[in-house]
Amino acid sequence: MNRRAGFGILFFVGMLVFLFAAPLSARALATEHPVSIVEAEVYVNRFQTTVRLTCFAEDLELLQGLEPLQNGKYDNKEILEATQDHAQYLTEKIRFLDVNGEAIAAKITGVVNPDLPEDGAEAGTLMQYTLGYEFELKYDKPPEFLTIVQDMVAQGQLLPSELMVLLKQAGSKTPYRKMLKPSTPETFRFDWDRPPLSQKASQEEWDSWFDKQREDTLGIASYSSVYSFIYINNAEVRNEVLIPLANLAALIDFDRADAAFLTVEEQAAAAKQIQRFFSVGNPVEIDGVEVQPVFDRIDFYGLDLRDFAVQAEKRKVSMANGRVGIIMRYPAKSRPIKVNVGWDKFNEETIRSVDAVAFAYQEVKQVSFSMFLKNNVFSWEATDAPELPAVTNVDLADPRYHAEPATVAFPVVTAVCLLLALIASCLSLVSPTNGRLMGAAAVLGVVGCLTSNVGKVEVVSPFERPGRLAISNETANTIFLQLHRNLFRSFDYHQESQIYDTLARSVHGPLLRKLYLQINDSLRISEQGGAVSKIEDVEILNGQQQFESFVENGFQYRCKWNIVGTIEHWGHIHERTNQYDALFELKVVDDTWKIVAMDVLDQPQGVVKTRLRKF
Repeated sequence: MNRRAGFGILFFVGMLVFLFAAPLSARALATEHPVSIVEAEVYVNRFQTTVRLTCFAEDLELLQGLEPLQNGKYDNKEILEATQDHAQYLTEKIRFLDVNGEAIAAKITGVVNPDLPEDGAEAGTLMQYTLGYEFELKYDKPPEFLTIVQDMVAQGQLLPSELMVLLKQAGSKTPYRKMLKPSTPETFRFDWDRPPLSQKASQEEWDSWFDKQREDTLGIASYSSVYSFIYINNAEVRNEVLIPLANLAALIDFDRADAAFLTVEEQAAAAKQIQRFFSVGNPVEIDGVEVQPVFDRIDFYGLDLRDFAVQAEKRKVSMANGRVGIIMRYPAKSRPIKVNVGWDKFNEETIRSVDAVAFAYQEVKQVSFSMFLKNNVFSWEATDAPELPAVTNVDLADPRYHAEPATVAFPVVTAVCLLLALIASCLSLVSPTNGRLMGAAAVLGVVGCLTSNVGKVEVVSPFERPGRLAISNETANTIFLQLHRNLFRSFDYHQESQIYDTLARSVHGPLLRKLYLQINDSLRISEQGGAVSKIEDVEILNGQQQFESFVENGFQYRCKWNIVGTIEHWGHIHERTNQYDALFELKVVDDTWKIVAMDVLDQPQGVVKTRLRKF
């Protein structure tokens, strides 16, 4: 099956000709149908939607209470009056909703009465006659979404009424077709810049069109489907479920003042009901042990929100086109080896199947959950999961990191010659032979200058302050880069105690907790509800030892670097790159190099980019 089917678009232009070439009554002639069947042709333009409805005259009996006379025939006048009444009934029971779930007013623009015999239709023959209606809906701007929901219910009937929708967007030759039962909304999305292509378009053109639609919707193509995204990593198994609110309403009785909406206050109570509902069933096993879920988030969304990882503004949501995002986390005591994730939350009317994708480290697998399958368990077993990074000490005993006190090369011969020249100069001031002494002093001075590179002796510099270590720039770079790398490798661990233990290998003193909080805060993406991102890359832009301030038993180092962090929810990845410029102090503590101070000089706000997983 190609990707067109994945988007629920059925290309049946040829079938369309057949469908509407014959009258509706001819297709059901001489059949008894105990349910209302209405066909709707919906043409969506930029500022107006035209709806043409065709139904059986029998609906007047099922839904309007029309009855035959004692002579076994219907009164034509009553049929015509009921036909007019039925127009108003249909505008009330077939609702078109905007992006916020508000009903768009429908204006009746035409009624086609049934072609009845002059002496009246015989009882039981109304299925042979059809009614026609035309409505118009107007709006101020081209709609991105249009939700259709019908509530035609024939009292006392066992089977639900059906609405067969054939919807076409202006500028497109490819229609959508959907059968709607009562209280089962269907939402359609319109791209006015790139409407669906014609049936004659090439596969390459359709692939490009679908790629653009998938990018625009962040991979959530259907507004009536249930999605499950399963993540497996070293710390946990996570199941992120996106489910239409209308589907949940068929399983959970939400208390609400308005049947069409769920207010912010009502959402708090609804979230507790949803948590209780998903706390039972859908079992998850990690290494043979069933684990109970921890509910990280239960959020309510409208149609206009594409990125479900974003912390959505709280507002009332429509029961017809709202959605619920549920994040259930199953903690693992150690790196998972074998995982089973099951789904048993099915309903014949609203949840017959679930579109699922599993992300286990770098492995991606599409999963099918269906009420028609015997086994609805996704099983995964570890093969080559990545190990956690090594964080090692930077010991002073390592020759690469050893620092000696500062020394100077002292030229002994030059010093002796210059000392003798000084003595000779002083004696010449009081001696009668001062001419020869001055000559000797000059010769000694010249010899001292010429022998400045002869007979040098290394001595501790008398100009260095106590505790100052002589660190070459190359050694300083090596020490700092290892410690800096350790800082961010520590955050590949998940438990706070593990992070602290690994940070303590490279950080000393009060800075340890401060640095933990600073780095942890820098990894939080506020747009994602404060979730902590995973460090993907640390790039050193430049760095150098500093000499402006004295550091006892250590040195200062200034560095500028980038951190690339990612966080993933519902099949798409948010990537943020933050840049930092900071001044560090490094010291020897118990024969090990440690970072003891850090002053962030600049921290420009990073930009978040979103990309989709390929599956």
